[in-house]
Amino acid sequence: MKKRQKSTFVTSDSSKIVQALVGFKDVRVVQYERHGPHVDLVIEQVVDHPLCSDCGGRARVKERPLARYIDLPVYGQAMRLVWRKHRMWCPSTACPRQSWVLTDPRIAGASSRVTTRAAKWATVQVGKGRTVSEVATELGCDWHTINDAVTAYGGALLDADRKRLNKTTAIGLDETSFMRLTNRHTSYVTTVCDVDHHQIIDLLPSRDFVDVAAYINERSVAWKRRLRYGALDMSTAYAAVYNVMLPNVVQVVDAFHVVALTNRALDAVRRRIQHEQTGHRGRKHDPLYRARRVLLVGEERLTDTAAQRLSSLLALGDPHAEVAIAYRIKERIRDFYRETNPDTARVMMTDLVAHCRHHAMPPELQRLGRTLQRWRDKICNYHHARVSNGPTEALNNLIKRIKRIGFGFTNFHNYRIRALLYAGKPNWRVLGSITIK
Repeated sequence: MKKRQKSTFVTSDSSKIVQALVGFKDVRVVQYERHGPHVDLVIEQVVDHPLCSDCGGRARVKERPLARYIDLPVYGQAMRLVWRKHRMWCPSTACPRQSWVLTDPRIAGASSRVTTRAAKWATVQVGKGRTVSEVATELGCDWHTINDAVTAYGGALLDADRKRLNKTTAIGLDETSFMRLTNRHTSYVTTVCDVDHHQIIDLLPSRDFVDVAAYINERSVAWKRRLRYGALDMSTAYAAVYNVMLPNVVQVVDAFHVVALTNRALDAVRRRIQHEQTGHRGRKHDPLYRARRVLLVGEERLTDTAAQRLSSLLALGDPHAEVAIAYRIKERIRDFYRETNPDTARVMMTDLVAHCRHHAMPPELQRLGRTLQRWRDKICNYHHARVSNGPTEALNNLIKRIKRIGFGFTNFHNYRIRALLYAGKPNWRVLGSITIK
């Protein structure tokens, strides 16, 4: 079998080398200029027989203004692309159009100070986690120039990437802080996450029912029909969104939040008994204070020495065994999530709720029982769906990383685009076909 010969294009012609750096069809290099540390590459469009778009007559060149754009660096040297444009005019007196400037979105957008290829490169770099100031330094321009380019092309990419959300079958809703308004008030945003594929779907500038429900309502019917499960923490606003806007979605309360709620109830019982027995908050020699961390450890993870130590501390500081009862409730919740049979798990949760709501139980556990009763069906759905809001919490950490490297945000539009480029898993190949006129 005859092997196909590979050909390599090699040239030593300096003009062709410079032409290859531009890489645009129907664009010629006029000259190469260097002024100290600044390098300018002057180009112009090849225009043959220009016509007026209104009357179709022959147009003429009126003047040749120069427009300078930040371009990609070459061999580590920042470079500017100088575009010698064509300002045309129609000599026909009957034509209503008098003059116009020829444009080419392949080179640069109409209101951009960065070339199209440099703007797309910067968008990819910022989307991978680099700071805007770092990319701006590499391109030899200011922060606002790169941020405007990333915002424009990043937003266009997210709008054009329609297939990014076509595989979503389970979503999660969670809140995260956006910015501190005052010492006592913080603004929050809602993270809409694909918990199966671990990607951010969108960020909403509010956690109110009306705003989140409006977002869900604006989604396509096909997208809403594909959804099977909805994960959430015990938020009444998010539960109402699912109930009203997605009634066919199976709601699943996150296991982490249920266990955390039980741990807080256990700690509340411990602190109350501590104060009743000693008259003060926990101190390092108080038995219940010494047991505070051991109480939160899973029973199966305790060594024999640690289990004996916990038993001794509870005997000294918990005379009515209220803390011990709360500890058993906490372990029973963990047994509920280890159960593999959905029917058995539901019976366990029903018995646990009835046990907590008994009038003889500590008030903290009665409050816990009422909460578990309200959310019982959604908690038990975990054994059918096996989905969690954990991916949403993890993606919130990625969002917070964007906030850290950006030293905080005050503009939600910039914040949303930066977070979605970093953790939304956009199809970067779509960016190559995007043009902004």
